[in-house]
Amino acid sequence: MKHNRSAEIAAPLEGYDYNWTNTPVRWTGAALGAEVSLVLDAPRLVAEAALQHAVATLQQVEQMFNLYSDDSLLGQLNTTGHLANPPAPFLDLCDLVTRVHVATGGLFDPTIQPLWRSLSDGENPSPARASVGWKHVEVSTREIRLKPGQKISFNGIGQGFATDLVTGALRTLGIRQALIQIGELAVIGGPFDLRLAPPGGYRTRKFTLKDSAICVSRPRAHLVGNTSHILHPQGLPFSENWAMVLCQSTSASLADACATAFTMMTKVQIEKARDHIPELDHITLIAEGGGTVELGSATSAD
Repeated sequence: MKHNRSAEIAAPLEGYDYNWTNTPVRWTGAALGAEVSLVLDAPRLVAEAALQHAVATLQQVEQMFNLYSDDSLLGQLNTTGHLANPPAPFLDLCDLVTRVHVATGGLFDPTIQPLWRSLSDGENPSPARASVGWKHVEVSTREIRLKPGQKISFNGIGQGFATDLVTGALRTLGIRQALIQIGELAVIGGPFDLRLAPPGGYRTRKFTLKDSAICVSRPRAHLVGNTSHILHPQGLPFSENWAMVLCQSTSASLADACATAFTMMTKVQIEKARDHIPELDHITLIAEGGGTVELGSATSAD
């Protein structure tokens, strides 16, 4: 499971001609540890009203899922071990977690937070590893309850979930052409021709997005001690040595979670998981050394 990371996709939100119908209205900020950039193609008054709603949505996301705030709902859950009357978005996110957890054979597991903390602090991870297990989290409309010692991090899916919430809010207000980047990248309308310029000397890759999202995970982008910031729930070595995994989907939440989990999986395992998540339109697996596996529609590289 991935812990906190900044945006990993070098999406060209500035300086490219997208043949906007209107003069684009832009907003930048931060949420869930990621830089946020919104670019809306709409009449100015419409765009400004939509941006106000989008910012309010981001504030609500922070109030629910900010890992580092004791006042957030997630902070309350981690502190007390239970959360009474969770709001619908919290339950929706838990449902998505369960779905990806099952599809990936348990590799996607937000209960790695104590494990991440112990590794970050240089402690013996064995006691923390004993608390890992999404199957032990009890979720109902009445209450979410953790088993003793458990804590949750939604950093492997939260930015994608926030992206979906903001995208939905903008659509509801009539926005038909926009770029939304909240650690992950989504577009309304299109098609948009985008470039990913990954660090480490890998080739620039071109993507065409239309009413969809693209999410990226790089296991070695950040280290916890001497290990990847993406943690195997059982502490096992990764099955493959992927340098980067990219997932495209109409759901940024699913693309985010799958890009995280797929870094730990073989091509065969990923194909089996994809059978349970048909919303995934395309998967790009880039191995250390630059070899590439494409699953789905074509993606080009310069």
